[in-house]
Amino acid sequence: MKPVTVSQVNEYIAKKLRDDLNLRGLAVEGEISGLSRGGQHYYLTLKDASSQIRAAIWGSNAAKIDMKLVENGKKIVAICDISPYAKGGTYSLSIRYVEAAGEGDAAAEFERIKRKLEQEGLFDKKYKKPIPVFPYRVGVITSATGAAIEDIRKIITAKNDFTDILIFPTVVQGIGAVNSIVENIRKANEVSKNGLHIDTLIVGRGGGSAEDLAAFNDEEVARAIFASEIPVISAVGHEVDFSISDFVADMRAETPTAAADIAVMNTFELREDIQRNRKLMASSIEQKITAERRVVQGCTDLLKANLKARIGEARSAVDKAVITLRENDPRNILSKGYAAVTDDSGEVIATIKKIQPGNEYTIKMTDGSFVAKAVDIVDASK
Repeated sequence: MKPVTVSQVNEYIAKKLRDDLNLRGLAVEGEISGLSRGGQHYYLTLKDASSQIRAAIWGSNAAKIDMKLVENGKKIVAICDISPYAKGGTYSLSIRYVEAAGEGDAAAEFERIKRKLEQEGLFDKKYKKPIPVFPYRVGVITSATGAAIEDIRKIITAKNDFTDILIFPTVVQGIGAVNSIVENIRKANEVSKNGLHIDTLIVGRGGGSAEDLAAFNDEEVARAIFASEIPVISAVGHEVDFSISDFVADMRAETPTAAADIAVMNTFELREDIQRNRKLMASSIEQKITAERRVVQGCTDLLKANLKARIGEARSAVDKAVITLRENDPRNILSKGYAAVTDDSGEVIATIKKIQPGNEYTIKMTDGSFVAKAVDIVDASK
């Protein structure tokens, strides 16, 4: 058995941890201890009566967390993801939201919905629809006035001048957000069925607090995304934010900007590729034609040579036949002093046995003929 390296083992374990959906968006309750700060980042340990785990709050998340809750000895509910460190063979929790213990209804509801939908199979990869490579039209379900839609427009138009963008202005936070998101997902599918086909649907919003992103953790929104016949890219918040929508969508994008980048192909690069391939194809065809012309010319030259040889052979045969005919021409024989004898019917008499005494016969010579009567017969064979 071939051994593996320590690095390979650690990388394998780290990948398994990162790919496990159960280790994303965890609601972990524990007591804070060993709190320290390094630059903009916070490091701590979460513990309960029998175990503990290391955790960190990165600077990008600290700005969105009520840090008054983060003190040694306090019990909290932390929304976090697993963060493996392959090089050191360790793992920790990356905390992106904190609530005081006992006030974690939102976190508990998140976990309840997540477990319920996962058990029903809504996260299963077999239901994930492929995102079209070359969409004709992309639908966007987000706020019509937020930064997210501007980022999406900017990215799509910067890299693609073919795909249309169809915007469904949506309330994405606060009262009415869930109904607005669900209704627009359904509306987009109806529009797509009724002649204005939509290839891909981006559902999401820019970053915000946990409360701002809450609508995308709603069960009804998750089910609407799952029921969508249009492939859905979920684009909620920032890279560190995970929502129920992310798990149920056909693809998760880290940000709305990333979703726009995923949704369309770069048509400018495509045109350059097409032009380059056209030139390569034209060059290849030209080379092929040149090579085929050489082959045809070679075959033509060979055919001409064969025909010339056959014509020469035929001419030689004709010349030989002419010589043979000339040599066997009766007139040539007559010119040597011989004569041809025919009876009155014109039949050539080749033997003395056909000569009858008293009969007249025509004697043909090279320059004329005359009639003679057989007077006597001399049989040379006797």
